[in-house]
Amino acid sequence: MGTQKIIHDPQKIEEILLKAKFLRLALSDAGIPYIVPIAFGYKENTIYFHSSQKGKKIDILKKNPRVCFEVDIETEVITADDPCKYNVRYRSVIGHGQAKFLEDYDEKVEGLIVLSEHYGKKEPFEFEDWKVNRLCVIKIEIERMTGKENGF
Repeated sequence: MGTQKIIHDPQKIEEILLKAKFLRLALSDAGIPYIVPIAFGYKENTIYFHSSQKGKKIDILKKNPRVCFEVDIETEVITADDPCKYNVRYRSVIGHGQAKFLEDYDEKVEGLIVLSEHYGKKEPFEFEDWKVNRLCVIKIEIERMTGKENGF
């Protein structure tokens, strides 16, 4: 089993983001942490996700757009006869950024396309106007990211 190490290669960090199925979004509401798993898309140093226009996550983001996020892939618990020698194999990314609510229709559609492509949907994309207009589409402009892996 390898030892935990920091991933310095931006391409490897991006590969993890592109392979991850879900993202954990961490928010802060007046100093009280709140974390929520979300479906997401990643493109060009930007995370996209959508939501209904109401809810706790939206309320917090409107007050405080600063976020932290985490994704992980290839996770596996490695057991041993001695429980003190258990280990975890993984690749992960933690990042920070600013959430921005997209208001422009075309920007919202672009974000939805990135999100759909992340889960394997290929063009052509046809989004009904009323559905796009009722959704809240948010992008996170990533300010910094770090990657780690263990067991590789």
